[in-house]
Amino acid sequence: MKTLITRNLKLTPQEQAYLTSLGLEITFHPDEAAPVAEPEQYEAVIAYDLFRANPVEGFTSLKYLQLTSAGMDHLPLAELNRRGVTVRNARGVYSVPMAEFAIGGVLQIYKKARQFAAGQAAHKWQRLRGIMEIAGKTVCVVGVGSIGNEMAKRFAAFGAEVIGVDVARVQSPYFAEIWLADRLDEALGRADIVVLTLPLMPSTRHMFNAARLAAIKPGAVFVNVSRGAVVDEAALIEALQSGRLLGAVLDVFEREPLPEDDPLWDLPNVIVTPHNSFLSESNSSAMFRVVSENLRAYLAARR
Repeated sequence: MKTLITRNLKLTPQEQAYLTSLGLEITFHPDEAAPVAEPEQYEAVIAYDLFRANPVEGFTSLKYLQLTSAGMDHLPLAELNRRGVTVRNARGVYSVPMAEFAIGGVLQIYKKARQFAAGQAAHKWQRLRGIMEIAGKTVCVVGVGSIGNEMAKRFAAFGAEVIGVDVARVQSPYFAEIWLADRLDEALGRADIVVLTLPLMPSTRHMFNAARLAAIKPGAVFVNVSRGAVVDEAALIEALQSGRLLGAVLDVFEREPLPEDDPLWDLPNVIVTPHNSFLSESNSSAMFRVVSENLRAYLAARR
């Protein structure tokens, strides 16, 4: 099976040999922004955002697409579905580092890490009051997928009650309760911590507008590691500046890179990171495990 792999999948010689043993005839493409020569020859593609610079219509033999991202909002999904292309994402690869990131961000706000760091830099010995605990808090995780499950597992280990909200009826042992999306505002009203792990699609764009942000319990911490466009950032800024929200942990934004003059940079109750929550020393090994398992299943189904 002729397979195009971009630089987003980094393989050891042993891993490349294993994929070859499955029947893959591999061509490496070093730059996703560069044109692919003879795209019509490839039945399989492993990439992140190859079709931004290389129209999918040119891949006339394409049957299988493995993404190196969890999100799929950048794909021409309508065309891929019309052609019956099997699409797999990197489900599970980034879930643990993103969950740890969310916990770490909330702890920074609750434990006043920024203020202590400023005191250390100034060599100033000053105790701070108002230190908070995750234990006993209610956490609302919006999106009960792989990332949401890892969030729930870790927040529950801190002694929090975790409510999940999803569009589908799902089961998970890590949540105290899982509610359907029609009860989202009710869940937000109980939440001391709100974590977004939902995908970006037309129905979720600006889902967290001014009205929805107002439904969140006053004094809550807001965490977004999903996609920036699910949040109306102007409304979020107002909720943070007014003090209605205690703080926010933001790793994703509607415009990336975040413009230098964006007010989110300078809000004292906001942690801004550059879409970095998914990165970990385990990414490569986890990615190869997912890629190889998905390929084996696809090839077995073809026999």
